[in-house]
Amino acid sequence: MTASDDNRRPFGITREPNRLPVGPGRAEVTSFDPRYLDFGHYAGRSIEELAKADPGYLEWLAQHPSGARYRGEIARVRLAIGATTRLWPQLG
Repeated sequence: MTASDDNRRPFGITREPNRLPVGPGRAEVTSFDPRYLDFGHYAGRSIEELAKADPGYLEWLAQHPSGARYRGEIARVRLAIGATTRLWPQLG
């Protein structure tokens, strides 16, 4: 299937001055704390909590790009509870 020239034209963007961008405002910006997730289904829960409640999720998170900033905390918690891991076999 080929795209027609009509489908390949740039689309117009109109500015709407009364609309605000979606996202946290300046008052909501806080420093990052790697002990607590700040996104997704488990937002607000600690890595330590998740190590007990859903260890498979932490394995996945440690491998996923969105979990890169939590890898150190995940490793620390897993070592503290004596959990084995495929990612860091030296810890288990």
